[in-house]
Amino acid sequence: MNAAAAERRRHVIDGCESAKRLAVFLRNRGKLAVALSGGSDSSVLLAFAAYCLGKERCLALTVDAPYMVGKELESARRVCERLGVRHVVCRTAIPELIRNNPPKRCYFCKRSVFSMLQQRALDEGFEWLADGTNVDDLGDFRPGMQAIKELEVLSPFLECGIGKDSIKALGSMLDVPMEIVHAPAGACLLTRLEHGKKVMEEMLRRVEAAEDCLQVMGFLQCRVRVHGDALARIELSPDDVRRAMEGSCRERIVEAFRKLGFRHISLDMGGYERGSMNMEGI
Repeated sequence: MNAAAAERRRHVIDGCESAKRLAVFLRNRGKLAVALSGGSDSSVLLAFAAYCLGKERCLALTVDAPYMVGKELESARRVCERLGVRHVVCRTAIPELIRNNPPKRCYFCKRSVFSMLQQRALDEGFEWLADGTNVDDLGDFRPGMQAIKELEVLSPFLECGIGKDSIKALGSMLDVPMEIVHAPAGACLLTRLEHGKKVMEEMLRRVEAAEDCLQVMGFLQCRVRVHGDALARIELSPDDVRRAMEGSCRERIVEAFRKLGFRHISLDMGGYERGSMNMEGI
């Protein structure tokens, strides 16, 4: 980015009230470690922190676990390379408390993973760890937010009253790849499985491969939910449901999914629904 473009960016960002609030919040911390998933929210938070504090005063921490989507780890690496921020990948196995995918899986997972990230941040000389939670996350079933609160992890977007639209607008002014800024909402692969059943890594890889197949076909907003061992229920955005039913497209999906070991392949006519495997009332 040349000097003139950088000055225009600074002028636009400094004139945005939500960006001003966020900048004050971050500068009051001095240094910041960001739990970087590779999705839009945490990527934009890291980019804005690097803009406000300087890249040398930021650290990106990414969890690499069997239930994480591999493409998001690659996205996290790309973001850090572009920003020049040091990136530490923390590898972990599936925590025993979530091995059977309990309804409060998200709470137990966040408690385990963010405790690990906090310790790594401290070891690296960073007192503050932040995540990309924002105000639009409040309307979803997210027991993991309670764990983040208990651990006193910072959620700058949430604390500054910033939601998805503002995050995307901010991301478009920062050095984050646009395909990451505008990427569909992501979630760990455990959200595709039924509660109360032992999590098998082989099934996680099958689900990831099935979703990769759909994305290659242009279905960018997709989920493959698994019922039992052999039934795959596909959720797509409403506009994509009709296209998936067209002859050649349907045949390609069926062939690919059967190669992955799914005997029954269904298309959810209700379309994509965030958290559709959650158990209500938990």
